[in-house]
Amino acid sequence: MSSKILVTQLSQEVSVPTWLDQQELEHVLRQEIPEFKKIESTRCKWEVQLSQPALCVQLQVLTADNKKRLVRYLLKSEETTSGVLKLPIQGDFSVERYMYENVLPALEELYKDVDKVIHFSPMSYQSKQKSNCLYLDYILAKGYSVGNTQKGLNVTAMQAVLSKLAAYHAATACYIERNSGKIRELPKLSGKRVGAVAELKSLLQMKFHESLRANNAREYEDKVKSFQKYVQSHTEALDGKTSFNVILNGSCWPNNLLNQVDAFGNVKDSLFSDFHAAKYGPAVNDLFSLLLTAPAEKTNRFDGYVKYYHDQLVANLNLLKYRGKKPSLTDLQLDLLKYGHWAFEFATEVLPVLLSDFDANDDIDELFRNPVFGEQLRELLPWLENRGYFEED
Repeated sequence: MSSKILVTQLSQEVSVPTWLDQQELEHVLRQEIPEFKKIESTRCKWEVQLSQPALCVQLQVLTADNKKRLVRYLLKSEETTSGVLKLPIQGDFSVERYMYENVLPALEELYKDVDKVIHFSPMSYQSKQKSNCLYLDYILAKGYSVGNTQKGLNVTAMQAVLSKLAAYHAATACYIERNSGKIRELPKLSGKRVGAVAELKSLLQMKFHESLRANNAREYEDKVKSFQKYVQSHTEALDGKTSFNVILNGSCWPNNLLNQVDAFGNVKDSLFSDFHAAKYGPAVNDLFSLLLTAPAEKTNRFDGYVKYYHDQLVANLNLLKYRGKKPSLTDLQLDLLKYGHWAFEFATEVLPVLLSDFDANDDIDELFRNPVFGEQLRELLPWLENRGYFEED
């Protein structure tokens, strides 16, 4: 009998939640619409394609001149993520709120100071001081779409995303350099997993190992089993002192990307929708996460993408007048080798989930029987081995 994945499947249309504060909604609406008079109707639906479920609130409002307007927000709160574990990562709503209210505006201000306008996320609206919600611009109605596709992102799209990731990492490095005490206000990346995250990781690794024969990769059974045990017992302690450290996005994969395309289908802007797993740690964690899940071509363009990211990172560090040691390309490559087990984990725990269609099936066995995943797996396993990312010390 197959096992179910630990993820809550939510229907699109839902009734208005009891925790949704009407007065707070009105407070947010007045910021956007000074002539706001009253809310005439409220509809809600879940946006389940995103990295973490969020609530789309659609409001029919009446203005002072008796005109009607349709307004939509994306809402996040403890309630929207409570009991939901879509991917094996640890996060916290209070961290995401801190990122949206404090860190992200500061990062954008750093670029503004050097005459560059850049945004890393949808705009957030100021709610009440003790609010338990984040109110975000519903940017999916403004030409942006979720970047998760089974075919993966092409080269130009990947360059746009890598450029934004490099700009984000550079700004966080400068932010920490100028506000060293801020590190204490964010969690640090750790190899230790507890609770539901540890349970899901263990389940995914077991099912991955069981799927090797079905995916014509039975020759890796012994090596995978041994490496799984090695990762479980050797990665709790993370020594990142010699690495290039940043404030990680923490969930840097396609369904956390909101891409805006031009008339020719080229990505002209990319935003991150989710920061609930933001942590302080080696930049290559986000880089591995992105490059092992998002590109259409994951192996033969890997080095080119790393080089592109590095060029963009250094250019932004220089623009922001970063005074610390800038990582060389070799430094990044050494970090990628040092933390190679992350490549294995993203490829075997996150990639199969992202390649699945949850609307059709939430069966965990089916995640690993997916022929698209099987094809990518047969390419990735020898590549991981040849790169030394699949190696025990």
